Amino acid sequence: MSRHTLFTDGAARGNPGPAASAYLLRDPEGSIVASAGRFLGVSTNNAAEYQALIDGLEAALARGVRALDVRSDSELMVRQLSGEYRVRNEGLRPLYERATELLAAIEETSVVHVRREDNAEADALANRAIGARAEAADMRREPPGGSWDLTVRGHFDAAHALRGYEGECRELHGHTWDVEATVRGEALDDIGIVYDFKTLKDDLAAVLDPFDHAYLNDVPPFDGLNATAENLARVIFEALQARVAPTVTVTEVAVWESPVARIAYRKA
Repeated sequence: MSRHTLFTDGAARGNPGPAASAYLLRDPEGSIVASAGRFLGVSTNNAAEYQALIDGLEAALARGVRALDVRSDSELMVRQLSGEYRVRNEGLRPLYERATELLAAIEETSVVHVRREDNAEADALANRAIGARAEAADMRREPPGGSWDLTVRGHFDAAHALRGYEGECRELHGHTWDVEATVRGEALDDIGIVYDFKTLKDDLAAVLDPFDHAYLNDVPPFDGLNATAENLARVIFEALQARVAPTVTVTEVAVWESPVARIAYRKA
């Protein structure tokens, strides 16, 4: 069976930063039958590599390709697709699953890692897509020191009892806890947003949900860790950092135990 060859490449300036995917499909005689470079907004390099593969595979399937050799300079992606590496990044998993689904739809495939210099045409397509869009949309990363801080608020009602505390708070009592969360980013997306307010509110709400209308001493990790405002701020900080997109970093979580009592946690 005659075989087509697909060259793919993804690139991100800043990782994460302005990114693009690109592919170049050659027929068995070596002629280019399809090629494209696509701007992706803010993304990571690995996500862009997977998107390039997905775009190329969809183009190959649309042209009825039955046998395909894929060439990529992303060693991580190639090893993940071969099963040699696990997909540990949850953000990559949907892209990995889509890529494997498309590969399975073609009768015969191979995916091989090549050196960057052997993938120069796809690399150039990706970088041209970034350059053209970044200039048009002013997507260039801010000069060193430039960043945006985004803060949202949430709240939950919960009871606790402080183990070992010498005072009234050792007994069961409740609070309406107000929580402020701040994230920082250095790059804007395609429409000029560092991180959507609604998305951050949803992220924070998901982190706080297990604590709402609960007895904190029974909720992990506070079944073993004292449910102080200090520990609450740190636990919420770490859980939120695990949820937000890799384009932003959580810089502070503040917990208000009352309208006049606030404590904040920040990484050293």
